[in-house]
Amino acid sequence: MTTIENILHNRGPLLSGKLAEYLAKAEKIPVNTASQKISRTKNLKKIKGFFTSNQSLCFLENQYEDDKLFSVFTKALFESGRKYWYCINALKIHGGIINKRYLECYTNYPIKPLLKHLPFKQVLKKFVDQGILIFIGNEEYHFSPKFSGLKTTSISNRTIEVIKDDILSHFHKIMKNTGLISFNKGEIFAEYGKFRWGFKGPSYIRGLSDNGKPGFILADIMFGREFYKEDIMFFIEKLNHIQSFKNAPRIMPYLIVDNLHPEALAELKKKGIAIGFISELFGEKYAQALNELVVILNNAGANLKSKPDKYLQLITELKIFNETLIYNIRGTLFEYFVGHIHIKKCQSIDIGREIFENNGRHEIDVFATYSDKVVFVECKATNSQIDEDKIWKWTSIKIPAFKSWLLKQETLKNHSVHFEYWATGGIAEPAKEILDKLSESSNKFHVKYFEPDTIRDLTIKMKDKKMKEALDNYFIKPTV
Repeated sequence: MTTIENILHNRGPLLSGKLAEYLAKAEKIPVNTASQKISRTKNLKKIKGFFTSNQSLCFLENQYEDDKLFSVFTKALFESGRKYWYCINALKIHGGIINKRYLECYTNYPIKPLLKHLPFKQVLKKFVDQGILIFIGNEEYHFSPKFSGLKTTSISNRTIEVIKDDILSHFHKIMKNTGLISFNKGEIFAEYGKFRWGFKGPSYIRGLSDNGKPGFILADIMFGREFYKEDIMFFIEKLNHIQSFKNAPRIMPYLIVDNLHPEALAELKKKGIAIGFISELFGEKYAQALNELVVILNNAGANLKSKPDKYLQLITELKIFNETLIYNIRGTLFEYFVGHIHIKKCQSIDIGREIFENNGRHEIDVFATYSDKVVFVECKATNSQIDEDKIWKWTSIKIPAFKSWLLKQETLKNHSVHFEYWATGGIAEPAKEILDKLSESSNKFHVKYFEPDTIRDLTIKMKDKKMKEALDNYFIKPTV
């Protein structure tokens, strides 16, 4: 093992500047000589282009599997590459998954060319090219599983984004109905000052307008956990940028939140930023119901085991406040419903689990573990029938990935394997033929599908009045 490898083995990943200092001391050579030696070493892994003084983060190949790499990289960015840190922090506080449109808001990178600023696409390309992030389906950024051991669960993150979409839409209505913005001029996920904002609306309110020119109300939203001072700095930095422009219009900034650390609250007030607490904008009971939903989804399996009826109660409560939201998160709630049926007999359950297998990312809607079998469930809460194309993708892409993944799970690989497809809108006949043939041809795993009638029969056997009401009201015969 070389001196450089020995230093990294003992001390963990290091910025090249610090590594050069340790190397110089160990070999009693000048720091400049040590730096040159590091740059010529070929068996080092390096993350480049993010740090001051042209430094690199140096580490060994086997340290990819150590969560310390992620923590060291994050800390190094905060101290020596702050402008890039905003991106990593945004992903971190959102569970390692974030939609592009929200990431554009939560980073202070312009989405249009701006002098002396790297644009959003260029910054994110650097992260993707170096294997730190992956970009999936032109919609979502994820931490690379090789780089970060953070377990991602899409069910909570995507549901939170649906909730945030809904809150921004209602915030727009409040601004319009109170006359704070020009009628029908507000925009969700709009560009202003070459940066992305959750909401933008021109205003001719006295104090904002100037010589007949409108001012603007700008807002972003943060929801789903407590946010700290460093988490809200992106918003302040964006405001600093646009207010530094010559002849910049007057603005009224809002940060819509549900839970702020006192230091973050004090910083926003200090900067003159209006804080839109969800409980004050939309009511305490509604805010509480949303927070309880998030708590359940963040640990869906454990909560379904300990409080199986809680989500049914929340459906009823949220319907009172917002029927549209219930419909928009219907897919998530149906996964929970199917999990509720399995949890009565299985040992453990996981909902919305993501795996990386067969060179792709795959989501397991419901994964139930029994004493002698495992069940992979695909859930589709649609009004229309499932066609051949969807079934083909499930049988030819997802099932092989699930099987490969299961073989790597030492405690489960010898269990009997079952695949289930649950569809509230039913399955078209040609699609059912594909499933029937697959079931008949395989003796290594089992395939079953559930349509409205079979789902209702299973629910009736549960002898749970609330489940039967939820099925009839929201899934099989939705009334919202």
